[in-house]
Amino acid sequence: MASKKEILKNITNYTPEEIADAVRSGVVSMYELGKNTEGAFTPLLRKRVKELLEQTPMPTVENDKENVSEIENSVISDSSTTEDLSIPDELEITPITEELPSLIKEDPQTPQDNTENKPGMFRNPFSFSGRIRRTEYGLSMIICFVINLFMQGIVGVAAESDAASALLILYLIMLVPYFWFIWAQGAKRCHDRGNSGWFQIIPFYGLWMLFAEGETDTNEYGNSPK
Repeated sequence: MASKKEILKNITNYTPEEIADAVRSGVVSMYELGKNTEGAFTPLLRKRVKELLEQTPMPTVENDKENVSEIENSVISDSSTTEDLSIPDELEITPITEELPSLIKEDPQTPQDNTENKPGMFRNPFSFSGRIRRTEYGLSMIICFVINLFMQGIVGVAAESDAASALLILYLIMLVPYFWFIWAQGAKRCHDRGNSGWFQIIPFYGLWMLFAEGETDTNEYGNSPK
């Protein structure tokens, strides 16, 4: 099987079946395919790989119980031919409760419990990577509105003050983190919708992000913030 580096570098050389086998085997993850292939892992290819992964049946507890029951019946039937009707020590059956955990395989598509790893709000407010919820984005817009009022007040005071130049310099300094914060939070909210951060420059798209639901599953931008 190809290595992770080869798959990420030359993903177009592999069929969806080969990519699905690599994901199923743990060689590479769907997140790495979306992030590190420079756009070569297209939405259509991603959908096909997901379909292939979902076709893998997961063993059920009921089937495992039936298999164990068949083994028990077979051993008991064989042992009934002996005079003492006892089961030899080498054929001793391990209790079902001890065998079942090892028989059940983990479905690669089953989401893991990341309760302890879920980030809180405003952990990385100036980062352009990751995803945030509608709540954090809405609070971010409120914070920006308050800061904007403060900055407008600085401009108003500067117009009537002898220290106008100093106040204007303060205003210009505040503009950098102000716009950085707005764009970073907007980009992460776009990521939660499964879109590029550039979508926020679309007129009125920021209003849509206040009400639209994010993707519930992990996408190419990271784990769900919910």
